[in-house]
Amino acid sequence: MLRLGMHAGVIVLLTLLTQIGGATYGLALWLRPRFSWASTSLGLAGLFVALYAVAWLPIGQIAALGGRKPLPCVERAGLSASVVSCVLHRNYVTPELFDVLTALAEDVARRYPGAKTRALDANFPFFDGVPLPPHLSHDDGEKVDLAFHYARRGAPAPGMLASPIGYWRFEQPRQGEPLPCGTRSQGWRWNMEWFAPFTRRDLVLDEERTRYVLRWLAHTGAERGIGKVFVEPHLAQRLGVSGDVIRFQGCRAARHDDHIHVQLR
Repeated sequence: MLRLGMHAGVIVLLTLLTQIGGATYGLALWLRPRFSWASTSLGLAGLFVALYAVAWLPIGQIAALGGRKPLPCVERAGLSASVVSCVLHRNYVTPELFDVLTALAEDVARRYPGAKTRALDANFPFFDGVPLPPHLSHDDGEKVDLAFHYARRGAPAPGMLASPIGYWRFEQPRQGEPLPCGTRSQGWRWNMEWFAPFTRRDLVLDEERTRYVLRWLAHTGAERGIGKVFVEPHLAQRLGVSGDVIRFQGCRAARHDDHIHVQLR
């Protein structure tokens, strides 16, 4: 009974994290008796990984039938999804959002040769209305998080992320910048102090390139269907960014001074 409960827990966790991982693990359990080498926990893990990898291409093809495209895991025209989002199948968007992101990446790369636009969490491959934990939205293919641009030792650091998952290395407010929510965690607005040792302190926000991205989204992006761009007020003020689509997400949603949230109208 304990073992059954553990398998059930793994299925639930993998489903929440990857959408298709739970079903793949269930298939691995069903096939396990057919492979003697899969009788151990390590063998079962190997069988799961093999099935997960084999399913990669069909998942993308099936998702296309439902109107979603994977953001590239290997850089294409300056655009790529993070390793974490790719491995967990959290890199899917609608064709409309895919086209906007491609245009953004190409424009940024023209303006700053060698610059790379990195996507973080987007959406799962299948079904509207399925949440993408821990996000409150990201359930219809029309949302994506973009990483900030960073610099290292005074030079641009194309494609580098300030944490292993791309999140939670916050750009803290400076003296005199707006603090609409104060400094305390509340609701889903986590400050994640415990995660700080895992972030990169050698990277600093590349304000010029990040400003360019936000202004592109606020103007060209808005003309192409972008409806909302979430960024913390202190960063919007610091970078001199404004526009109808530049929004504050509120005090009970996740902080947006570690990434940019973008969504279609």
